Amino acid sequence: MQQFLADKKMIELIDILKASGKIRFQSEFCRAVDILPQVLNNVKNSTNHFTPVHIENACKKYNINANWIFGLTDEIFTTTNTSAYTKP
Repeated sequence: MQQFLADKKMIELIDILKASGKIRFQSEFCRAVDILPQVLNNVKNSTNHFTPVHIENACKKYNINANWIFGLTDEIFTTTNTSAYTKP
């Protein structure tokens, strides 16, 4: 069974966060995004998927650009100088 792009990117994100020192263990990521380690293993085996809530939690906790998770940009982290949209 083939993995969804968002699942691949979220799994890749764990390695990126480890390499950057933001987390030490995969279990830290699981707690932060509110996913059980067993479910993460199921995602890796393509028998389960990250939910929109898991993705939202990861983006908020680690300042991740959601567009990167969905393959729309190469920018992994959000920038700090973003401004809120205001209606004209």
